[in-house]
Amino acid sequence: MNIRRARAAAALGVATVLAVTACSTRADDSGGGGGGGGGDSGGSDADVATDFGVTDDTINLGILTDLTGPFASLSTGIVQGNQLVYDTINEEGGICGRQIELDIQNHGYDVQQAVQLYNQVAPNVLGITQLIGSPMTTALLDQITSDEMVTAPASWASTLLENEYILMGGTTYDLEMINGIQWMVDEGMIAEGDTVGHIYIEGEYGANGLLGAQYASGELGLNLVEVQVKSTDQDLSGAISSLGSQGVTAIFLTTSPAQTASAVGSAAAGGLTIPFLGSNPVFAPALLDSPAAPALAASLFVETSTTPYASDTPEAQDLRDRLVEKFPDASPNGGQFYGFGVATIYASVLERACENGDMTRAGLQTALTETDNGDTGGIIAPLDYSEPGSSPSREIFIAQPDPAAEGGLTLVEELFTTDLAQGYVGPSEG
Repeated sequence: MNIRRARAAAALGVATVLAVTACSTRADDSGGGGGGGGGDSGGSDADVATDFGVTDDTINLGILTDLTGPFASLSTGIVQGNQLVYDTINEEGGICGRQIELDIQNHGYDVQQAVQLYNQVAPNVLGITQLIGSPMTTALLDQITSDEMVTAPASWASTLLENEYILMGGTTYDLEMINGIQWMVDEGMIAEGDTVGHIYIEGEYGANGLLGAQYASGELGLNLVEVQVKSTDQDLSGAISSLGSQGVTAIFLTTSPAQTASAVGSAAAGGLTIPFLGSNPVFAPALLDSPAAPALAASLFVETSTTPYASDTPEAQDLRDRLVEKFPDASPNGGQFYGFGVATIYASVLERACENGDMTRAGLQTALTETDNGDTGGIIAPLDYSEPGSSPSREIFIAQPDPAAEGGLTLVEELFTTDLAQGYVGPSEG
């Protein structure tokens, strides 16, 4: 086995939303302590330097999300997780004596709409605490740089890390795939000499997952057959038929949830009983209400650096309880956990900027690079932003669809990394 197990997460004080004091930084910690989001962090709340999006009593953050497009289920959950974090902080006094206000905009997974909404929101916010979509993030990178806008994309393409203002909340798609393929080899699902397929959606998301599959396949002696699909393609039966005719023993997916259901369901209908391995956005709980549900539960494995909603840790149970209390009508969704985790990290960076006395956009970016052990209490893998261009984590969980599990996924493999992933150099490194 080439798996490296993660250390058990330290216990989190779950009575408050943030474990900010557990987020160690390289900066001197003598100025305030930064616990839990209270308004007394930093030397003087009134005297901090500010520029965009910060008034005497508010900190304005933007959210550009997909509430009506192919990732609507995931995005809605992420928004809810964000809201839980910031609403709790506001109840506890805010950050730097200021309340957090969110400007939430829906781009519907349309690049042009996302660019227009960014230009609308940008003059009025300190940063972007959620930006859904690799194509949207890629289109906005130059503006993010020129605006010095610390941005947390719900996209894990390693190519985005060329930009110093990207706050990525987890392990990149290429590293997810490298770890996942090594895990499949170690579990005896595939072996050297096998032919494997990869169906990937056009754009940075699909291309970056493919990059990991290409690297792992080359290192492990697998013959990789690549199939690109468009974001508008909903019927993948042709791709499955083609891969099946080539004798693949497994298929990797970097696709939308609807495409995942089509691929896995088509394989089962055609008698192709092989395992599927997917990047973290491939699954949505609603798929378990589709005709493909039995096939998904039997053959799909999902790579993710966010613990599944149904995890049995005390931290996960506490978070579930709080989400249900705040959003009683919402469907359980792993996006809620990710949204909570990434907003927790973003809030800790805000706290650090306050402690540094600099709540400008440049000050926020400095606070980000000082964060070398971002801790969400085990909700997301530990995150290190101190090495420019590097993935903040190289660890993943493996989960599997389960109709009986809240949120639709059950944990198969605890947080781990592999020697193969540790030796990989991403496109933005070095």
